[in-house]
Amino acid sequence: MVIVSLVLLTLTLLVIAAGLHLGPHSSVGAGVSSFVIAGVAVSVLASSTSSITTLTLLIYGLIFLISLGTIALGLKGVLSKPKTSTPQRYKSLLGRTGVASTDLAPSGTVTVDGESWSADALEGVISKGDNIFVVEADQIHLKVAIDTFNTSTSTSVELNESTGKENNNGKDDH
Repeated sequence: MVIVSLVLLTLTLLVIAAGLHLGPHSSVGAGVSSFVIAGVAVSVLASSTSSITTLTLLIYGLIFLISLGTIALGLKGVLSKPKTSTPQRYKSLLGRTGVASTDLAPSGTVTVDGESWSADALEGVISKGDNIFVVEADQIHLKVAIDTFNTSTSTSVELNESTGKENNNGKDDH
């Protein structure tokens, strides 16, 4: 009977390992399956006339505990909120304004909050120096549109290639 118990324990562990690998729904299924397997084995064992060893009872108890733990772990995964695919840093760029560092026809580079980003213009061509605002942010790539509210106060910002510092094209902030 101990051999059968060890075979069932091995089968239980394999089912649970597969369930954990496949995700939370599969973990719940694996835990329930293992619990049923152990329950059937214990009922067959209890109805038999042979004596039950302490080792056999310990193995079935272990199967029950592992099964319940797997069910709990799977339910935790099923009931938890899904994680967002876009980190908070990129979400914080939505609605921010900046300046087109290159022409966007439709792809190019923009500067937002002092950082350079690769970007796509959502509509038409955005010229170098045009004010833009961020409509979408996907990891390191932005989708932008012309900022029609700030076009009259537009200042062209360029990088001096030799120093890497911004030029205001002769305009003074004072």
